[in-house]
Amino acid sequence: MDEPTAGLDPIIAATLREDLTVLAKREGVTVFLTTHNLTEAEKICDLVAVIRQGQLLAIGHPDELRSKNSGALRIEIVGRGFTESLLEVLRTQPGVTITHCENSQLVLELRGEVNTARLISLVVSEGAEVEEVHKYKASLEDVFLTLMQEEQ
Repeated sequence: MDEPTAGLDPIIAATLREDLTVLAKREGVTVFLTTHNLTEAEKICDLVAVIRQGQLLAIGHPDELRSKNSGALRIEIVGRGFTESLLEVLRTQPGVTITHCENSQLVLELRGEVNTARLISLVVSEGAEVEEVHKYKASLEDVFLTLMQEEQ
């Protein structure tokens, strides 16, 4: 199917996505979806392929692609006491790829299996005060953009 929900209102598009998912599971069939709507692909596809100029760049379940090709997880911690020494300690932790502070927000980008509760405990044990913690998974769009940048 080529862009099956293009031009549809959100309610009809959601209904069509649900119908396609149910049909594929019930009938045991594969539905090929060609789309630039990566949010839609993420919602309904069990297997995603990224193709550029006829060349296959990546294939896998959206979660698998996220963990391989992009920061699998981003954690934003709101609080106080995020010192440079804390950042250095965090940078030495397995799976932590990027750390930086923006105002009163500590941002950690992670790859692979990382125990986020242990990282939060470490932040607190280093003397920082934590008010809020937000976890974000990389989107399929993030994966796509990463793959396109790597190919340039």
